[in-house]
Amino acid sequence: MNEIPSSLEELSSRLTQVESVLMHLQHEVEQLNQAIIQQNTTVDALNKSLKSLDSRLGALEEEDEGRDPYQEKPPHY
Repeated sequence: MNEIPSSLEELSSRLTQVESVLMHLQHEVEQLNQAIIQQNTTVDALNKSLKSLDSRLGALEEEDEGRDPYQEKPPHY
């Protein structure tokens, strides 16, 4: 009969350890989720900036196409 309480105590101890590990894992998963959300926000902002710069570059290229650099005098003349 002494084995039964000992087994119950052992099972209880193991269950407590498993619950503790589970809590730590849940905390880690939440931290990783927050990091992914933050990185996604950063990537979205960078994509928006890239599209803006690409648009500006395209506008500058279109503006520059009408000029003939061989016909213009250098600025120091």
